[in-house]
Amino acid sequence: MRRIVTAAAALMLAVSGLTASAALADDTASDVAVVVVADLDGTPLAVADIPNHNCHDLDFPRIHCFAAAADLEAAVAAAQGDSATSLNDYAVVYAGTYFSGSSLYISQNYDALAIVGWNDRIRSYQGLNNERGSYYTDWYAGGSRLDFCCNANISTLTATFDHAISSVYRR
Repeated sequence: MRRIVTAAAALMLAVSGLTASAALADDTASDVAVVVVADLDGTPLAVADIPNHNCHDLDFPRIHCFAAAADLEAAVAAAQGDSATSLNDYAVVYAGTYFSGSSLYISQNYDALAIVGWNDRIRSYQGLNNERGSYYTDWYAGGSRLDFCCNANISTLTATFDHAISSVYRR
């Protein structure tokens, strides 16, 4: 089931700066209130600290983070073996160029990456599972658009997109 972070959630996050509460819309367009929560190796983690670690959103609204990148890779591989999450991720983004720094496996559509702390942080990315998607420089698919397809590996972004991506969608 695809989920989209809605305008109300992003506005609330932007205004309060204190909470990661989000309203989500699923494919049936029914709204359900949820709270984004995170853990680091099973220990509670502040949502604001998500971009400082290697994480995945395969259990959204739970974000699972790991101190070691190898532990993240093992967790993603295990999750992909589960029929409920198999091949749901469509991109992995990195805070550094050449696939370095902290990372986030993405399986959701995000109107505002700020809801998971990743607004304007992406410097490189990989497309996954032959999926297509689009990154945007502004919230809600606004601003400049960068499409990706078919397992693309982009080690550096152009100046337009480097540290400027604010929303992402599966196509």
